[in-house]
Amino acid sequence: MPKSIRTTSNTQTTANNTPAHQALNGLNDDGLSIVLNKQCKVIDLTSPNDDEVILIPSRMLSDIACDIDGAATALYDVGQLLALMHYDKIEAHTVPALARLAHDATDTWASLLYEKLEGINATLAMTGYGKEGSQ
Repeated sequence: MPKSIRTTSNTQTTANNTPAHQALNGLNDDGLSIVLNKQCKVIDLTSPNDDEVILIPSRMLSDIACDIDGAATALYDVGQLLALMHYDKIEAHTVPALARLAHDATDTWASLLYEKLEGINATLAMTGYGKEGSQ
């Protein structure tokens, strides 16, 4: 069942009974809604059984997605490098330098992700879920 979009704003429009207009006004809402006001647009992906909601700016969500993508790419590259080393596709004298580079890359991404996790955990600590990945 497709999600409907509920849109509200600070300005009123004339009433319309078309299905599209009803969906925009939330009459057929299935969990997705977009609220427009003069300050910001809110996209609501909650379901009826959600009892806690955290609002974050889309820029923050985009930053988290970019960090996850960067870390996943780095891990994939390290895996490819390890495979090349395992199958002796790299000359033995270059392996230590590449191993150092791989270590630095994974260490850098781990630090970045732990820093991002601290920020997320600060928000989660205010909910019933608590912190994730605590060491």
